[in-house]
Amino acid sequence: MNLLTIVLITAAILTLLSLLLLVITIVLRIATDRRLRRDTEFRKKAKPILQSFLSGEASLEAAKAALAYEPHGAIQLLLEESDALGTEGRKKLLPLLALMPFEKKMMTHITSRRWEKRLRSAEYLGYLGDDSALPALMTALRDDVLAVRFAAANSLARLGCQDAVEPILKALDVPGEVSQRRVVEVLQILGPAASDQILTILNDSSGNQTSLAIAARIAGSLRIENSIKSLCGLLRHENANIRINVLRSLASINDHSVTDQIAALGEDPSWEVRSSVMLALGRLGATQQIPLLLQGLSDREWWVRFNAAEALYSLGDPGIAALKEAVDHHVDAYGRDMARQILQEHGIIQSNEETKEINS
Repeated sequence: MNLLTIVLITAAILTLLSLLLLVITIVLRIATDRRLRRDTEFRKKAKPILQSFLSGEASLEAAKAALAYEPHGAIQLLLEESDALGTEGRKKLLPLLALMPFEKKMMTHITSRRWEKRLRSAEYLGYLGDDSALPALMTALRDDVLAVRFAAANSLARLGCQDAVEPILKALDVPGEVSQRRVVEVLQILGPAASDQILTILNDSSGNQTSLAIAARIAGSLRIENSIKSLCGLLRHENANIRINVLRSLASINDHSVTDQIAALGEDPSWEVRSSVMLALGRLGATQQIPLLLQGLSDREWWVRFNAAEALYSLGDPGIAALKEAVDHHVDAYGRDMARQILQEHGIIQSNEETKEINS
């Protein structure tokens, strides 16, 4: 076989493969378009009937018949409605959900050997609004796969399970800022219903430190005012992460009576804590702490100096006047530079370049 024949055969094979790929692409596109049209048509018909059922105008049988037309689309539609209805509102869906085949399937899949099925089940059960799922979801908090545990925690919160706060904290006890933020987001779904258990955890300073840090953070997110005493008791905790979260929460709760206790951490050995002190004092409008904030301008860590300057600026006229004074008279060169930088960033004074342009 000569070279020309080999080239022609190769070209023919590549052409056939290209044509085959084109056909597959067209078929997939047609199938996707059909599925989208079918889903759109299903929603146009099913959603008004579902809304009528929720308002008591349509019968259970009519709603079931409308959803049975497209089972996969029905699952998505019901999940969306359940999410929009909230913890109490989704109970209206329970009679309808009890007639749908996927609820029993979800309950079975929560113990599947395949983690993908357990994850999907843990996600869906929270939307179904059925309290009979609570024991299975509590068990799922001990799953080997972290994603399944997060999904179970999210579903327990959606179902309003107040008793799940401490088990959720233990189940999601993993290091890292992102993980802690996700746990806070999950427990925020419970809202004020989580307050009692959060207070119980805060009052046990010898407990798990990760749980304590997250509880301190949630207290601020939920603005639990009767947690202030417990939070102040943790300001001297040995764990810096706990001290930081306590400072954030005290600032969020916005109780001005705690500014002296916060200022007492102004020389904390952890720069992250000192930085949080500056931010908290700024958020609380603590004008009586201006001397400490001016001291923060000369901290050895840049972020502390920056947050001290921003805090002074946030205090309004008294803080801005202190910054202007610091530009020329602060004892530390870094303090003078930071005061000038913040005032320039906020347009209070001109930068050197702008001054040169004006004078030129």
